[in-house]
Amino acid sequence: MSQIVSQSNGSPVQLDRNKAIIWARYLIDSHDWLIFATRVTRTNAETGPLTSPIKLLSLSLLTPSGKIVYETMLKPQEMIPAGLLNEHGLDYSVVFNAQPFSDIVVNLGRLISGKQILAWDLNAQQALFDQLCTQFAQPPLPFAGYSLRPEYARFVGEFDANMGNYKPQTLAVDGPSATAECRAMLNTLTTMASTSQTRDTAATGHQGWTAELYKPKVNAKDKIKDFLGL
Repeated sequence: MSQIVSQSNGSPVQLDRNKAIIWARYLIDSHDWLIFATRVTRTNAETGPLTSPIKLLSLSLLTPSGKIVYETMLKPQEMIPAGLLNEHGLDYSVVFNAQPFSDIVVNLGRLISGKQILAWDLNAQQALFDQLCTQFAQPPLPFAGYSLRPEYARFVGEFDANMGNYKPQTLAVDGPSATAECRAMLNTLTTMASTSQTRDTAATGHQGWTAELYKPKVNAKDKIKDFLGL
């Protein structure tokens, strides 16, 4: 990742914001990735993530065009109140077709094989599935891909001098379901990719970042690795 330098007024460095825009453009231009989100309710949320048993879990996987390729819920170990199902935004068909975790691992693994995943926080999703794989005695399911949250923070550009980084942003989601979160990520990514890059000619005397730097590669993974200099 690029080194982040704060401006005196706390606004984003133009280079960082432009990189976030180009990152989004590279990803939008590819089709070898999927959008993934989960929604989790724990029996005692106050104890913190990964420490309390899961009461209800639902998940969704979308294509870059917004088509749902997989939407399901973990088959619960007990009766789930209707109100909790509503909090997850689940319709009857998803509830009726709830699956044991062993089936979820097989189905999800098959669908994401050879593809990158875009999640709001990919590390959090990996930690969740690591916990579930251990709990249900299933083989690990590694995720490869990207987190939208840090790139969106750079795009918005609220710099925190005390943290030495951009402030985390919330994702505006229209609805309670995991599918709604996936669509919110797609909308956010599209907004980033369609935003004009900032020219910094006045400040530096050169042309700044322009569309000339946007050169599509073979696939999303190679594009982003090349862009980040990895």
